[in-house]
Amino acid sequence: MPSPGHWGAYPLLLIDENYKLISYPPQYMASQVITKEWVQPVDAPHKLFKVSSDVTDAAGTLLVTAYAVKRPDGQWAVMLVNRDQYNQHAVKVLFNDGANGHDRHFSGPVDRITFGSAEYQWHPEGERGHADPDGPPAQSKISGGTDTLYALPMASITVLRGSVGEK
Repeated sequence: MPSPGHWGAYPLLLIDENYKLISYPPQYMASQVITKEWVQPVDAPHKLFKVSSDVTDAAGTLLVTAYAVKRPDGQWAVMLVNRDQYNQHAVKVLFNDGANGHDRHFSGPVDRITFGSAEYQWHPEGERGHADPDGPPAQSKISGGTDTLYALPMASITVLRGSVGEK
């Protein structure tokens, strides 16, 4: 087991030589966004849906991946991962209802939870390495609609959560 201050590849917690918590690594904070914001932290079924994205670079590499779930509380949640390390992207979110052929969209207030480089940056300084800023994920509300563009900061995970209406 590594000694305090000597961290492995992906530690769950960063602790000092006295085993006191220094900070949470980005993997921990990202997992909190996934398990507490995207999905509902309850013992109940969630419905996952197929998602596609058309945000690519000049070489055709997919830059934004998406994951949609209908939560037990009735809300829809879409997790968008902007894998582009250098650019933000703005996306529209449409829900294609194959049963009746209508596209749907978020309507009303939409919770937006983002974790990226604006919320967490590691400063490597040997044993004095530290994060600044050190979280938490940013939270805001956006008004959903047919033409709403959702900003995805570079190198980030963004969860959009709300009700879905007709187009």
